[in-house]
Amino acid sequence: MIKFIAIFSFLLISYTTTMSAQQPIGDSIPSAKTKQWIAPAALFTVGSSFAAIPSLRKIESNIYDGFNPKRKFTHIDDYTQYLPALVVFTLDAAGLKGKTKPQQQLLLYALGNVTAAVIVQPMKRIVQRERPNRSDFRSFPSGHTSTAFVAAEFLHQEFGHYSPWISVAGYATATATGYLRLYNNQHWLGDVLAGAAIGMASTKLVYWVNRKIKKKKILKSPTF
Repeated sequence: MIKFIAIFSFLLISYTTTMSAQQPIGDSIPSAKTKQWIAPAALFTVGSSFAAIPSLRKIESNIYDGFNPKRKFTHIDDYTQYLPALVVFTLDAAGLKGKTKPQQQLLLYALGNVTAAVIVQPMKRIVQRERPNRSDFRSFPSGHTSTAFVAAEFLHQEFGHYSPWISVAGYATATATGYLRLYNNQHWLGDVLAGAAIGMASTKLVYWVNRKIKKKKILKSPTF
């Protein structure tokens, strides 16, 4: 039962992010009617529920029974969180054109991470949730997972129009990062789900603002 819950939760991440990847890039507008915002909203709602509801917290605790107590921890998640972003700049170097120029991509990626950090870091201090390994009280939400989904959404925004599989690959890598945070005893399931939501939403917001600014510049441009 516990293994089923863990598998279902990660399928939830994969399904919602994949559905988001299949939506046209130009439709990424933050409004209640926009389908792309269903994914981060659903993930954050489920993640917060796990963190807030006692009965669900018990399920989170039981999930760790499915891991081998003698397992060897890994630091791969310290690197996989950046992998989708690295793919963006690799594709640029290979001559493939993204939605924006490389210089602007770097700025947008940085702003996505800053936006996510502005949400994640204060929330960690406000919620004060203890990590599974009891190292501190900054478990909710997961910063690594947030960073990973900033990068995955960044890849989707820039190159998702070429093939949905590019987006799916980015989201799968980000999901793997979230799984490793559980495996390494660093986070609870709710932390990972909420972190994924914040990462996706932050990059979506940054790209939406960028499009709005571009549209205003075009409208203000003099015509002859």
